[in-house]
This record gives sequence, C-alpha cells and structure tokens, in this order.
Amino acid sequence: MLPLSDLQSAQPDIHARAMRKYQNRMGAPQRPLPELGCVWADCVMLSPVHPEALRAARLENGLGWPETGHRFLAFDAARFDARADRMCIWLYSDTAKPTSPPDYSVAMTDVVPYSSERLETLGHVSAGARSYMAEMAQLGTPPLMFVGIPHVLHRGSIPLAWSRTITV
Repeated sequence: MLPLSDLQSAQPDIHARAMRKYQNRMGAPQRPLPELGCVWADCVMLSPVHPEALRAARLENGLGWPETGHRFLAFDAARFDARADRMCIWLYSDTAKPTSPPDYSVAMTDVVPYSSERLETLGHVSAGARSYMAEMAQLGTPPLMFVGIPHVLHRGSIPLAWSRTITV
C-alpha cells in the first residue's frame, strides 16, 4: 500500500480517484504530522475498528450499507510493532463540525505514539462517531466513513503481503 504522496507518480489514475474524497478539504493531505516528521499524504492510514463494527453502527443509525458489502484490507497489528517509530495514532476525538473552515496548516493535538496494545482499547465505534452518523442520517447527507474513528498513520508504504481481504 502506498501513501497518497507516492500514488501521484506511481499510479496517477488511482491518485486522482483518491483525491476526490478531499475535494472539499484539499488542505487535509498537507496537514503536518510532526510526530513522524512528514505530512498526512506521506502516510498510509489504517483503522483499529473492525469494519463489522462500522457496519453495525451505520445500520443502527439508519445509514445504508451495500448488500454486497465493502472490501477492506485487514492487517495483524503485531506486524507493525517493529515499525512503531514510523507510526502514530490519531485518536480523532473531535467530531464536531468546525464553525469556520478548518486550519489544515496546524497539527492535530490528539495524536499519540503507536503500540499494538493501545489498539485494543480503540476497537469500538466511539460515541462521537455514532453521533456524527446519526446527524448525517437525520440530514440525509452521506457521511464520511471514518469520521470519529481513530486512524493509525504509517509513514511510507506497507507490504500488501501483510494483508488479507475481507468483505463486510
């Protein structure tokens, strides 16, 4: 898996598709990540929350899920222990809508060092994420999939051989 910054030259078509999700927040990929000495676009982002928990939370909040499911890559967290120096966790504790456009030039404040043990405490859909889903359902607006869900950020590429595909 390549970070967004490497996709631009390696796979321009995939990069263009990936950038569509940032169309209303183009500064987000350039947000500084001082913990890793890079920007967000230099990282592969993973989630400690199993997709089945995301699916259940979305359905509980009146949001749809494709009958055929979504495909995800699953990784064994222990594989990353030796790479902890190039990883951190964004807890994503603030799901409130900003009153003005967010300032992507500043680093997030709820970033903690990576450890596989810490992931065990983050494997659920938070109350903030559930509240966001409920609000989007009430507005009839499709929510972003991972708002309020912690992100594991890995600076650089990750071998695909470390993953398996699951459909939820």
